[in-house]
This record gives sequence, C-alpha cells and structure tokens, in this order.
Amino acid sequence: MNNDSSGKDDQALIRVIKFSSAAGLGTMAAILYSVKQVTPVLRYEISLGTGVSFLLAVVVSWAYWRLVFGRRNNPNDAISKPRRRWFVALSLFLAAATVAPFIYALKDVARDQASEVAQGTAIAILVLGAVGFLFWRVTRYLNADSERSAEHRRAPGDPE
Repeated sequence: MNNDSSGKDDQALIRVIKFSSAAGLGTMAAILYSVKQVTPVLRYEISLGTGVSFLLAVVVSWAYWRLVFGRRNNPNDAISKPRRRWFVALSLFLAAATVAPFIYALKDVARDQASEVAQGTAIAILVLGAVGFLFWRVTRYLNADSERSAEHRRAPGDPE
C-alpha cells in the first residue's frame, strides 16, 4: 500500500472516529437529559432541552477530536502547548459532564440501596478500566506490528 492511499485511509478512519464519538456522546447526553425518574419506574420526557443537549455534546465531542487530530485530520501532528492545555481542560470537562448526570440520578436512591449502587458502580468502573487497558495493549501491539511490516517492505537502499 503506498503512502497516498494510506493517508486517505487514515483520514477516513479519523472521520469515522469523530462522527461515531460525536453521535454516541450526543445520544448519551440526550438520554441522560431526558431521564426524569429512575425509581420505582423509569420515566423520561423528550423536550427541547433533549435536542439542545444532543447538539451541545456533538459540538464538544467534535471540538475534542479536532484538538486531538488537528485541523487536517493528521494524527502525526505535534500537539502545541496551548492545544495541549485545551485538550486537558476539555478532557476534564468531558469526564465531569459524563459522571455528573449519574451522580445526580442517585438523589432518589434510598439509603439502604446506596451500598448496592456503589458496589455496582465500582464493578462497572473496574470492568471498563480492564477493557480500556486491553484496547491500549492491542493498539500498542498493532502499531508495533505496522512498524515492523513497514520496515520489511522498505528496500535496504530506500530513503525513509
């Protein structure tokens, strides 16, 4: 595969990442905004705020990935100091905005059920952490494998 088609494939993958992340985060924000009651029955209301929360989450997610990949969707661009600060600030904001609705939903949970909810949350965090760790390890393995195969394809006299 030549570098031109590889670059186009990378850009297409980055667009898929941006779109799917934005759609997923927007959907999660809309659902969490719409949930009005969890116990004893699940009750939700779709309103104008649902659409606004969806669009706001899509915009924030799109901005986040634009910070990560840069304007030209190039994953190899170096991250400047101001861009890194925005990246950290937006990462913290997204983490807080993800956790806040779940904490807010716990306001109606009875005290005797609070320990069960805390145990379930701890198990979910451990499982998600393990899955994240596995994704990280697989990504490192695939990147190393790609580098090894690129080295084998180059002829000894070819410039890099």
